[in-house]
Amino acid sequence: MLAAVATAVLVAVGAAPAAAGDARPRVVSAQAVPGAARSVGLTVTGRDRDGVVRGLEVEWGDGGAQGMSTCELPARRRTGRKERFELGYAYAAPGAYTIRVRVLSGGCGKRKQQRSVARSVTVQIG
Repeated sequence: MLAAVATAVLVAVGAAPAAAGDARPRVVSAQAVPGAARSVGLTVTGRDRDGVVRGLEVEWGDGGAQGMSTCELPARRRTGRKERFELGYAYAAPGAYTIRVRVLSGGCGKRKQQRSVARSVTVQIG
């Protein structure tokens, strides 16, 4: 028997469009796909028009959080102004969860990083 796959696309929450002089990175696209055994797959693409995308922050909606950084990647694997991240997560219980994501830009290490406006989506698990 084939299981139906639900897809949710992230939308901005309480955010105005970026102003012309706004140098913050942005979430270009994101997709959350519920999977088997209370899991979800998340694909996020971020862009920074005047810098380099350095990472991603995810709040899974159940108190869990995860971060990814491009700083540890070999230079040949970094794409620069646009990066794609793929993550997976398993929830302890079925329910509706709101996932929030932010893209980071700026320096690695102790240098200051900028965060994009948060984007979120609610997914139904189980």
